[in-house]
Amino acid sequence: MAVNNSKIYSVVGAGVLLLAASCQKVINVNLNSSAPQYVVEGNVTDQPGPYMVKLTRSVNFDQDNVFPAVSGAKVIITDTTAGLRDSLIEVTPGIYQTQMLTGVSGHTYNLYINYQGKVLTAQSTMPQPVLLDSMQVRPQGFRGNSLAAVPYYFDPVAKGNFYHFVMTVNDTVSTAIYVRNDQLVNGQLIQQPLSGGDGGVTIRHGDSLTVSMECIDSMVYQFYYTLRNSQNSNSATPTNPVSNIKGGQSLGYFSAHTVSALSTQVPF
Repeated sequence: MAVNNSKIYSVVGAGVLLLAASCQKVINVNLNSSAPQYVVEGNVTDQPGPYMVKLTRSVNFDQDNVFPAVSGAKVIITDTTAGLRDSLIEVTPGIYQTQMLTGVSGHTYNLYINYQGKVLTAQSTMPQPVLLDSMQVRPQGFRGNSLAAVPYYFDPVAKGNFYHFVMTVNDTVSTAIYVRNDQLVNGQLIQQPLSGGDGGVTIRHGDSLTVSMECIDSMVYQFYYTLRNSQNSNSATPTNPVSNIKGGQSLGYFSAHTVSALSTQVPF
């Protein structure tokens, strides 16, 4: 899936005026704005392609979150396990699409981007699939006056599994970030609610609900986990999430993951 660019922060500063109450003196604190950074959003899944890589530029923290597209880059994804190399084509400004790649569990994928001599790289290994077993919708909250989706799945016995969930209500994708790992609940039936109120999407009776579970690798998990913490931070300049994109002056993620989805109509 693509990540909303408004979630990705570039930590920069601007001129700040501080008024000392005791002497009424104005103090200028000059903090330089950071240079624009490349923002990568790339996915390869076990579902039929084509797969997309989105390339944009960040903006200063005090500017509107409109990330300009980066057009004309050379983008390549290589399946290093199978020895296949796919040169992506730019279908719209900043959106690059695979031509023949197929995502396979257990395979490792390398991303290569070259834009005007600036090289960005990333690597991600697609985990083995874990399937959603079933899904319920339950009341939650002190008075049970809100609803939450509860996906059920069996975590494998082997440790080191990481999950990212995407919830869609009536074709509206929640911007909330749901990630799980098996550090404390390894090899068990998992049933953890996804709160419908997060991300501005509320589940109501009669709604159409879809939950997709992505099995992701550890670095992509760190990206989503730290991105969620940045969203929830009260800091005026939240920190950037951990990225698996290498090359300096870059943000975002490249993820090879499996997908399992279930849909239901929320009963009245």
